[in-house]
Amino acid sequence: MTPVEKQLIDAMAEMDIIDCHEHLGPESERIDNPADVFNLFSCYPYTGRDLMMAGMTYADYLSLCDQDMPLEDRWKTLEPYWERVRWTSYSRAILLAAEKFYGESEINESNYAAISERMSKANTKGIYDRVLRDACRIRKCLIVKDIPYVKTDILTPLNSVMMCDMESWSSVSHPQFAPNAQIKTLDDYLDSCKQYIVESKKDGVVGLKTVSLEYGEPDRQAALSEFGQLKSGKIERLAPAHNFPDWYPPTALRDYISDELVTFAGEQDLTVAVHAGYWGDFRKLNPLHIIPWLQRHPNVRFDVFHLGFPWMRETLMLCKGFPNVWLNLCWTHIISQQATIQALDEALDLVPTNKILAFGGDYTAPSIELVYGHLVMAREDIARVLARRTGEGQMTETQALDLARKWFWNNPVELYHLNL
Repeated sequence: MTPVEKQLIDAMAEMDIIDCHEHLGPESERIDNPADVFNLFSCYPYTGRDLMMAGMTYADYLSLCDQDMPLEDRWKTLEPYWERVRWTSYSRAILLAAEKFYGESEINESNYAAISERMSKANTKGIYDRVLRDACRIRKCLIVKDIPYVKTDILTPLNSVMMCDMESWSSVSHPQFAPNAQIKTLDDYLDSCKQYIVESKKDGVVGLKTVSLEYGEPDRQAALSEFGQLKSGKIERLAPAHNFPDWYPPTALRDYISDELVTFAGEQDLTVAVHAGYWGDFRKLNPLHIIPWLQRHPNVRFDVFHLGFPWMRETLMLCKGFPNVWLNLCWTHIISQQATIQALDEALDLVPTNKILAFGGDYTAPSIELVYGHLVMAREDIARVLARRTGEGQMTETQALDLARKWFWNNPVELYHLNL
């Protein structure tokens, strides 16, 4: 770190933060369960995936959090693979968190038991506040959680109705968000969706969450036909049952309903958050899939998550070419710090600075401490980009900090119309 980078990081550490994406449930999901060092490895899509790419079996990965197994046995399972993934960005967030909260800058055979003991003692009511408010200075977390959503004074939800199963008659006639609804027609289903969105907005929901699939043009007649086939039992499912992250192919019913709900989001002045890029077969999640939506719905605000990694430059061009696109750096810092630095540097050349949201941890309750590790990495990435600009005389340090404050606070507040 250069002196200027350090100065910027120190200044950013004093800023209040809007965390633009988490999957946190209620604090009870953490404190009602035992905690040990393996909580830090419990986020399957991140270090868990790295461990499996390094050769660990899925069954062995699941065993790491099996509290019925002795801690020593679980460590023996992890140890050879941990050395293989130690240097990834995902793993760096783990080590930063372990140092901050449990006093150990490494995790190894000599200290895993001591870390586990400290974690167990710290696994008490108030851990969310200690991590999010005190250590991170986070004032609001925008969260996506399975229906029903969770809302507290710090957790502000997005509505995930657009990600519900719409491929079988049972899922349409008894939707997850309204299991007691009387669904007989396609419009009944749409009305039920819209009522749920209106009610959730009154309860503090600030946006809808969806994914960047290859949606077709909305066709009401084709959607009505598929709805009728499901209702009559002529077909059991429109598409194979999907288990995240194995995405389903588009259907006319989903294309039509999704487009109607995007329209309704605009009418309700809600932002549409879009998962784009990396996850499972990420070819199906290209951020460019949403261009027809951007064109059909110019008055709807779209927040493109993860900079569409690995299509980061393409995602920057979405923001360059469409005024209703924002760029969300959630998750990107722990996918690759170097890639994020390069993309953010290019973003300064390409897009207005009010279109960038700096941070979202993208973690679940068992690994809450990793939000801090991720935030440290985000500050580093931003400091490296802005310090180079100040060093070249393109901006002053004061201007650089003003940009950081916009990215961490002002922009998400304005985009999601947050009441603080």
